Amino acid sequence: MGNWKNWLFPILTALTVAALALLPLRLSTLEDGRLTGTVHTEPLAADNNFPSKPPELPGRIWLLAQSRSIPENLTIVGQELDREKLEELSAQARAELEDLAELGVLPEGAEACGAGLDGSLLYLRDQTDLSSAAFAELSAYDKPSSQHLYLCLDGQSGKILSLTLEKVGESLLEFSSPAEASGKAFFDRLGLKYELLRSFENTLWESYAVFRLTDSETLYHVGQIGTSLRITPEVDWEKVDDGIRAAMGYPPVSSVIYDAG
Repeated sequence: MGNWKNWLFPILTALTVAALALLPLRLSTLEDGRLTGTVHTEPLAADNNFPSKPPELPGRIWLLAQSRSIPENLTIVGQELDREKLEELSAQARAELEDLAELGVLPEGAEACGAGLDGSLLYLRDQTDLSSAAFAELSAYDKPSSQHLYLCLDGQSGKILSLTLEKVGESLLEFSSPAEASGKAFFDRLGLKYELLRSFENTLWESYAVFRLTDSETLYHVGQIGTSLRITPEVDWEKVDDGIRAAMGYPPVSSVIYDAG
């Protein structure tokens, strides 16, 4: 009967070690769940460890694409911008718009659409491999003209990764750069590897192209329809494993029909 007392101390020690090992992981998981989708007004300091492992640009774009299509895969934290940071990012965005206009990706004077920008910082972390990155989401809306601009800046390089222009007036109606040429200029500027999947041009103001990033599970839609223009990343479902697709409630690759419009 006395033998059980000899085993009691080693058992209690093992249980204590196991609890100490598992507790931080459990607390981290709970914290991820608590932070997902929240907006923080206080700065996220370096000791927050977020973002902790920013991947190369193709990986950062993949995080951005996931946030649009499968946000449940990510931990998402938003942070409001103070006046100084907003002014800094707005100036950066207008410089980017001007550069893209010089390349022929956007109409001349596109930087004027960046007046009165507002927005926030966005932190994304993949829950599977903990890769993470920061972005700035900025937008401007001019009520009298109903003009709208939305763009996303990469937190690492400061480059525009996503852009939508809606009803930007005569400058866009007079703009006729083919979507294929615009897309290639956009990706070459970022130093990305890509392939053209398809493109079409119906009229002077209807041009559309779909590109695949070869180093990422991401497609880019580039196009102009009338007074709307967009350059936006989306999940490349043909490169996502069917097991992952099924777990997310999406159909297998064979049943996916892409609509370029």
